[in-house]
Amino acid sequence: MPEPVREGSPLADVRALIMSAPPPATEPGKQVREALLGMGREGDFGRLGEAAEWLANWQNRYPPRIEKPTLAIFAGSHGIVEEGVSMSSNSDTQAHVDALREGRAPLSAIATQAGASIRVFELALDKPTPSIAETAAMSEKECAATIAYGFEATEDHPDLLALAVAGAGVGTAAAAVACALYGGSPDYWVRPSSQTSATLARKRIDLVSRALTLHRGHLSDPLEALRCLGGRELAACVGAIIAARHQGIPVVLDGFATTIAAGVVHAIDPKAISHCLASHITRRPAHEAALERLGLKPLMQMEFQTGGGLGSASAIGLLKTACAPFIAEPAST
Repeated sequence: MPEPVREGSPLADVRALIMSAPPPATEPGKQVREALLGMGREGDFGRLGEAAEWLANWQNRYPPRIEKPTLAIFAGSHGIVEEGVSMSSNSDTQAHVDALREGRAPLSAIATQAGASIRVFELALDKPTPSIAETAAMSEKECAATIAYGFEATEDHPDLLALAVAGAGVGTAAAAVACALYGGSPDYWVRPSSQTSATLARKRIDLVSRALTLHRGHLSDPLEALRCLGGRELAACVGAIIAARHQGIPVVLDGFATTIAAGVVHAIDPKAISHCLASHITRRPAHEAALERLGLKPLMQMEFQTGGGLGSASAIGLLKTACAPFIAEPAST
């Protein structure tokens, strides 16, 4: 078990919430299995059957159904962008957020088609976190407050919460957190996709290496690793995952960054992310490695270049399909 954050730290309460995560129900999932058996289709539904059982247990109802899904997108900005580690800029993040709010982004259409409400959480886009190669991304107080802000993703009580992040530089920050959580060299976690130039990859690897050296005395605890190396959108994602767990809301993860946010929670208590499902796997090699560390198998393999919400939003429709055979049957509750 990782060494806890110091007593009295604002992050100690976050750790306590993770450690007190309630278990799922089991009877609704049993009803899903019995229904499949009654249909004579046990095993035929493959991952869809598994997903239906997972949904039923976490929603604590049979039949499982998705009537009020929410896609929560956390947007942040990073000072490391000024060091040339991203192909986009912080102003691009603001433009993307504006497009989402105005319904002009392709992701907006996908979420609408899936029947999901979109909630965009801007995290001080005009004030990028400082470079993690120079100082910690957040203070203890700021990190804890940002995690708490992530709780707001569940305030409308969705019956499914899909997560996504937006932010130039977030992938590099997530790679740094992954190094702290799992070890391995920076180049392993920064491994570029086919669209990343060798020069850009070298800049990212160098920055992560410097950040790990600078903060090496603070990385034994996952929450401290998040505070020092992560970003506000990652911290808010952690908060959303924690809040959803305590409210019995199943969570759909998106790409590498949301997977690493789940990894922070998992590193404290592996059982605390059993309400999370991996929607897909991106072309980023480190994404597959992170999913393996968490024991998560992606629901889809769509070959998206990155996350950006495309995977988690697309999974909503597939999960509705998983529920359909059981909704067609007479409900027992």
